[in-house]
Amino acid sequence: MTGWFGIIVAAMVVATTLAAWSRIYWRHITSTDRSLLRANRIVRAGRWFRAGCARLLATVAAWPHVVEIAAGLPRASVPATPSSVLWRSGPAVLRRYPSERHAPGPPVLVVPSLVTRSWVLDLAPGRSLVAALLNAGHDVYLLDWGVPGPAEAGCGFDTYVATLMLAEQAVREHSGQPELHLVGYCLGGTLTLATHAALGDAGLASLTAIAPSIDTAVAGRLGRLLRSPRLPPVLALDGHGLVPAPLIRESFHWLRPIALRTALVTWRSRRDPTWRATAGPLARWVWEQTPIPGALLFDLVDYARSNALRDGRWTVYGRPARLESLNVPVMLAVAARDHIVPAPASYALSDRLRRPPRVVECPGGHVAMLASAGTHSILYRELLDFLAAASAEQHRDQANGAR
Repeated sequence: MTGWFGIIVAAMVVATTLAAWSRIYWRHITSTDRSLLRANRIVRAGRWFRAGCARLLATVAAWPHVVEIAAGLPRASVPATPSSVLWRSGPAVLRRYPSERHAPGPPVLVVPSLVTRSWVLDLAPGRSLVAALLNAGHDVYLLDWGVPGPAEAGCGFDTYVATLMLAEQAVREHSGQPELHLVGYCLGGTLTLATHAALGDAGLASLTAIAPSIDTAVAGRLGRLLRSPRLPPVLALDGHGLVPAPLIRESFHWLRPIALRTALVTWRSRRDPTWRATAGPLARWVWEQTPIPGALLFDLVDYARSNALRDGRWTVYGRPARLESLNVPVMLAVAARDHIVPAPASYALSDRLRRPPRVVECPGGHVAMLASAGTHSILYRELLDFLAAASAEQHRDQANGAR
């Protein structure tokens, strides 16, 4: 009897120890502690193996791309508008699109999302935000984040803020204008808002945020994924400390699994020249994703879990980003059927600003608001009108200051 009792006690001790260890280990791998970015050879080997498996699964999941190739979808040249490189910082480059019309007023700096290619902002003729701004006479600059490599694995949110601030300064120096219009898309919009809410808005003529994520508690699919306590961010890293590009691509696909429908539309529309003109560049943008730094992934998970920007607790270089401190004209653009950043997640910005923003709701989804022939004109028209009004306000302020 004593022997059985000892066995039972020993089994309970082992089970309790394993349960406690499992809980500690789970808390460890679901953490966003930057120390997890460091890895010895054994851990790196495990990450390489895991990343290889993820790439294999992503390759299998990429079967709709085979349909696009079979349908002869063109590998369109993107971006569509010629530009020159003005400035570089690591993988990031600042592109300049000079306007031939030379309209007076501040230049426009366009900031794309941090985790995808910038092509969607200059996708194809007639579907290019950059071209729309140029045709209106603006001098346009675009901050292309480029393709991060192993050297950028430790680059987090603050690193991207520093790059943005350097790019803004380069635009001011090159244009000779003391102020600029800032236009940010998706996480680029979130970045621009947080940066200037924390570091001040001097040097800005206006700020436009297109589909920014402000209230991460809103039930969006991307927000739910990042906020999930069951998400172990460290398991997404490869041996270099980066999140592999195929994993990024398939993560967006998993948010809205419509691969079969996409393949059917591709095959049925393959002979439609109007459809092909946009589908080719868009398909290339979708499939040619970039890796992202592990440190940025950790920061984005912290951002989503804490909802800190909405509540004024998010910090940039140690300074709180309080949206109510912004005192420049702000335009907020949302998409009615955005499954990545739902409109309510962006509308939260209106409740935080000191000055009511101009709010524009576009039909369509996260990308369609920029690239669809039926919806893009709404965003472009409203943006151009907003920039004109902001420039006029700037001129009035300068005139009053001179008196």
